Amino acid sequence: MQKYLSIAVISITCTLLSGCTSKQLYGTGQEYQRNQCLHIPDKTESDRCLSKINTSYDDYKQAKDAGAK
Repeated sequence: MQKYLSIAVISITCTLLSGCTSKQLYGTGQEYQRNQCLHIPDKTESDRCLSKINTSYDDYKQAKDAGAK
């Protein structure tokens, strides 16, 4: 629980201070999701969850930009 709180505090602080880039915020979100996946007891489901979040920021941004057009 404390890990999630610290991730949330970092994200909020970065957002409020506008010192973090979108890439840093994306990385923080990915780390949070990774932690969530690792807490899934079923190995198959955990692996499936982890495979969904293995998208680099550049690939994510490219897909996002393509979807906006």
